[in-house]
Amino acid sequence: MRSVKRVWSGLLAAALAAGLAGNAWGLGGDTGMGLEIDDTAPDFSLEEFATGKTVTLGSYLGKKVVMLEFWATWCDICKSEMPRLVKEYEEWKDKGYELIGITLSRGDDKDRKKIEALREKYKLSYPLLLDKEFEVATQLYKLSGPIPLKVIIDCQGKIRYTHVGDYADGVSEVPFVLEELTTDPACKP
Repeated sequence: MRSVKRVWSGLLAAALAAGLAGNAWGLGGDTGMGLEIDDTAPDFSLEEFATGKTVTLGSYLGKKVVMLEFWATWCDICKSEMPRLVKEYEEWKDKGYELIGITLSRGDDKDRKKIEALREKYKLSYPLLLDKEFEVATQLYKLSGPIPLKVIIDCQGKIRYTHVGDYADGVSEVPFVLEELTTDPACKP
């Protein structure tokens, strides 16, 4: 008999995959997230994949603009955008920006091997946090739609930008958002 958590994990994966198939490029503006621009981003604590240390969103408030990238190892778009994410992170990390990958993963040995393989292949230099029970994604951020989902949070903890899927024209909007938000005097790195 499968546990409730295992059934829930399967249902979430199916829902996310169905959403991804139906809206691969984020057309229509629906992110499948229950929060909106100007909402306060819910704080959370999750285990960082590489170090095992606990990371909280609140530790960045007042210091950095943060982008949460909700992703999973089975998501092809998530994997294809990793080189661009690394490039943007390297360009902006010393300018008051932090990228945090929120990995929708049970964190078992099989998942950890997949995450490590992707981390090595794409030289992921930003923190990857394990959302083992999908609580941050589904309960706090109310994610019910496709991934990857990008959520940019300003230094005061307000959601300022969201985007689901990849960029249809191949041009990321993230640097334009960061250009504006990282110059905010409220950010004190």
